[in-house]
Amino acid sequence: MNSQTSLQPILCIDLKKNRIRIHKMTLHMLGDPEYIQLLVNPSSRMIAIRRSCREDNLAHRIKQYQLAEGNCYELYSTNLIRTLKSVDNNWLTDCSYRIYGFLNQTAKIAQFSMKDSVLVDELLNAVVQVPTND
Repeated sequence: MNSQTSLQPILCIDLKKNRIRIHKMTLHMLGDPEYIQLLVNPSSRMIAIRRSCREDNLAHRIKQYQLAEGNCYELYSTNLIRTLKSVDNNWLTDCSYRIYGFLNQTAKIAQFSMKDSVLVDELLNAVVQVPTND
C-alpha cells in the first residue's frame, strides 16, 4: 500500500462471508467514534460511514477491544450484502471487493463509490508477481 491510499478511507465488502470490513484507519479518520452509522444510496451507488451516537437505533457500536485485536471493524449482514449485490450487478458472488473512498472532514463522513470497487484477487495479483525461470 502506498502513502496515497493509506490516507484514504478503505472499506472491504466480502460477498462470500456476508461481511463488511471498515479499516481501523478509516475509523481513526472519523475521530475514533464509539458509534457509526452505515448509509447506502442505491441510486448513486454510494456507501457512507458517519459518526453516530447511542440513541441512534441504526448505529453500530465500535468496541475498542475489537480494534485492538485487529486492523478493522467487521459487520456481518446477509440482508445488507444481498442489497449491495443487487445495487452493483457487476460484483461476482463469493468474491471480495475493496473500495477506496474520500473523507468529508467537516461532516465527519467517509464516502465510497461502489463504481470504484476493486476485486481483491486482482489487487493480490498486481502485488504478488511470481518470477518465472524462462
